[in-house]
Amino acid sequence: MPANSRKPERFNPYQAYRHGVTRHKALAAHNRYFRIMLAYAGVTALCLVFCAIYEIFSFGEHSLFMRMMFMIPLLGGLAPFGLLAASENPPSISRGAFNLWNSGLAVRISGCLVRGIIEISGRTSDYDYYYWIISGIFLAIAFIHQVVAWRREGIGRRGK
Repeated sequence: MPANSRKPERFNPYQAYRHGVTRHKALAAHNRYFRIMLAYAGVTALCLVFCAIYEIFSFGEHSLFMRMMFMIPLLGGLAPFGLLAASENPPSISRGAFNLWNSGLAVRISGCLVRGIIEISGRTSDYDYYYWIISGIFLAIAFIHQVVAWRREGIGRRGK
């Protein structure tokens, strides 16, 4: 036998099955993140259209909070899930963290909407700060929940 020839590796059905399952999970994650990305693109567009229509009927008044409301789903949902959908081997996101993250972004969008309406009407109010506090709590809990879930799965541990 020549020195540079290698003996062909034996077929291992378990590894082939495992590779297929891993590939299937990666494709399922890509599809899931792509659908989430499309949903956030729709929410971003809805925020832009709502702001445009509201400013048409607000007699020339505008609010920076309402104008920038579209940035929350764009930067908080579309960008991260777009990056996850584009990555080769995306990490899994736990359902609890995902729900808390969505709730935090929804509360933050609602806070921008309420603050914008209050500013356009020419009034002032302090209760819109509660939206920011509650959304910050939701987002922080979502982040902590996901880090704990990744630690349980073994992602981020040395030696794995």
